[in-house]
Amino acid sequence: MPDESGKSKKYREKCKNDWLRMINMVIHSIKTERYKNKQKWVGEWMEKDRKKQNKLDNTKPGEYYCGDCNVLLDDFDKSLHYSDDEDLKVLFLYKCPKCSKRKGYYDNGQIFECAPTLCEKCKEEIDVSIDIDSKKNITTWVHKCTGCTYKRIDIKDHKKEDKKREAGATRDKKLLDKYRKAFCFTEEEGNKAVQWIESFTHLMKGIKEREDKKKDPSYQKAMSLKKLKVVELRKLLKKVIEKEGYTNLQFEKPEIGRFVAVPFVVQDERNKRDEYDSKKQLKQIINTTLKKTNWRLMSEGIAYRVGYLSGRFRCYETDDEIVNFLKK
Repeated sequence: MPDESGKSKKYREKCKNDWLRMINMVIHSIKTERYKNKQKWVGEWMEKDRKKQNKLDNTKPGEYYCGDCNVLLDDFDKSLHYSDDEDLKVLFLYKCPKCSKRKGYYDNGQIFECAPTLCEKCKEEIDVSIDIDSKKNITTWVHKCTGCTYKRIDIKDHKKEDKKREAGATRDKKLLDKYRKAFCFTEEEGNKAVQWIESFTHLMKGIKEREDKKKDPSYQKAMSLKKLKVVELRKLLKKVIEKEGYTNLQFEKPEIGRFVAVPFVVQDERNKRDEYDSKKQLKQIINTTLKKTNWRLMSEGIAYRVGYLSGRFRCYETDDEIVNFLKK
């Protein structure tokens, strides 16, 4: 009897390894994308932070008066507020030097309105007073209900908060150092990964383009044409035109530039054929013969001088060149 438990174990192990490979591929892809866009994203983040910092640093407080005392308010704090990166506002907090009442204004003159905090017991408004002990670096908030005896005191020790924040930063740095290699590329690794992805993308794009071309009737026709070398071209033409009285076909030195052009000269041995008929018949023969090849008679046609006929053949070397020609 086969060991079913053994098979099951091997199957589970195979599934596990397959999942791990797939997860590693996803992580590698994410790491590559992040490395590729690292400079762009960091630059964008720095620019956004620079705009925010400039807004906070360079926005000046306005001049406002206490509604009860008619005394110019003193600004004592400001903070940046925004719903998105374009809607930046600075909130200034002011205090009356006479009655100590406080008020908030945004830099655009809008009054800061804070929804009142209601008592959990009687639902009346809570009055909040703040005491700042700069020596001990402690802030105390006293919450008193205006309708009952409810009272709550919140104390914030900024030294302890700073220590807590520093401990968190130290912990995050240790985690970053520990997992950086697993989730971040070095410069060399990142460049290799980006290069591989770009090469692979280019390869897949080329494959798709070739598949699309194969469905194009013009491309299918181009693929079916005979790709002839110069020797094969001369042999093919010589055999056909000699039957029609054109002899001594000669190819001259090729013109090799953006494309290959081969000048030719041939003699018409039939004396009764005039210039017009000689040129017309040779052109017709050549065009018919070359129809299923990658060679064509060039647009200037055929010249005639005392029984000599001359012209040029052009070679379409690639399928793309042939397709473009066929679509004209």
